[in-house]
Amino acid sequence: MKEQLITGVTCLLIGGGLGFLAKGNSPAPSEKVEIEKNRAIQRGATATTSQARQEKLNSYAEITNQPGQTSRISGLIEFYSNLAGDQFAEEAEKLDALPFSERVLAAYLLFSSWAETSPTDAMEHARTKMGFAGNFVKPTVLQSWAASDPVGASLYFQENKSEFQMMSMMGRRGMRGRRGGGGGGDNSAEALIAGEWAKQDPAAALKWASELNGRGEGSRATASALKVLAKDDPRKAAEMLTNVDEENRRSAYQSIASEWAKSDWNETEGWIKTLPAEDQEEAFRAGIVSLAAQDSQLAADKVLGIEDDDIRNDAMGNVVGELAKQDPSGAMAWLMENGSEEGKQDGVGNVIRPWVAQDPQGALAWVSEQPVGPVRDSAVSSYIFNEQSGPATPKIELAETITDERTRDRALGIAVFQLIGEDQEAGAAYVEESDLLSERAKDRVLRRLGR
Repeated sequence: MKEQLITGVTCLLIGGGLGFLAKGNSPAPSEKVEIEKNRAIQRGATATTSQARQEKLNSYAEITNQPGQTSRISGLIEFYSNLAGDQFAEEAEKLDALPFSERVLAAYLLFSSWAETSPTDAMEHARTKMGFAGNFVKPTVLQSWAASDPVGASLYFQENKSEFQMMSMMGRRGMRGRRGGGGGGDNSAEALIAGEWAKQDPAAALKWASELNGRGEGSRATASALKVLAKDDPRKAAEMLTNVDEENRRSAYQSIASEWAKSDWNETEGWIKTLPAEDQEEAFRAGIVSLAAQDSQLAADKVLGIEDDDIRNDAMGNVVGELAKQDPSGAMAWLMENGSEEGKQDGVGNVIRPWVAQDPQGALAWVSEQPVGPVRDSAVSSYIFNEQSGPATPKIELAETITDERTRDRALGIAVFQLIGEDQEAGAAYVEESDLLSERAKDRVLRRLGR
């Protein structure tokens, strides 16, 4: 369990914690379902070691007062793993008193442990005690539950689907992304359960997915299981595509291509050519995005073969970002030579970001030489967002040259807040006198200053 939680902490801090900012009334509770559970709960330490640990560090405050963030996380995992009964609820009640950044981490670790010992109690607490924020805890509970007892988690889901409607909506929206599918994954409840189940028993996960009868549930769950399977055996995952209905098969194609490309591009490309013609370029894009992380030069050659402008532009943005990690100047030259105007506008920020980190003066020189227009606007904005070491005034002057009002407002806002950090009065005076900041942007900054 410890390894799973430590891995999950990174994912949580990247994308999952904002829900704890929300407060609201609890939704009407649905009937609690009694589920016969058959699971072996793996504990992180022996009883003797756990008791000694509890005697030494027996509260959240004591653990978080220890030096070292890694030691604190390990201590919290140990502490929460040895709670029992009402102790979980008591610790959950203390979460609101924590600073936001600590609350997110503590909630993830606490509810992950709670779900392994008493998942229905953890789910009920999230549903009845946490208001709207409970919707952001349920995925943690469900994933931890499914990781140790997928049968129990699946039964709860089928009896309480209404509890997961928001989770499913967010999952499907996140899955579509800009181009739709392509390895990003589906965070709906059924996909989460199927993905965890497939790590333990792919055949059982696929069988369960095939029996789901809600709209799109079976396809999403099947695609998720196949994505997990593709990580180890993409050929077998490809053979199982017949279990995915037409509506969601495209996403499955992209998921398999994304995973397969990490191990063998030639086989991936050959398989893509066997797909329906209308689905090949999207699958090809998904494969190239993965290939770029392995062999950016090969990906750069392959991406130019995509005929659809939108799909090619999307893939080029990922490819040029990988190229830029090694040679930002060369990557920018490649983008300017091969990208459409839209592709250049979308991709230039992926080059500026690593360029600023490696050579901020070189990045600034390139940006300053660009002709007025959307590509330069994007480049200037990216430079200002990513360059944190220089003084604010030159960045303000640079941001003022952006022609698009919304882009200029965002870039000026970043530069102005930096100026405020250097000299609050000078920053406030600039905002009040500026003819380039929109009134909305001015109001936003001045409110932050209490004016």
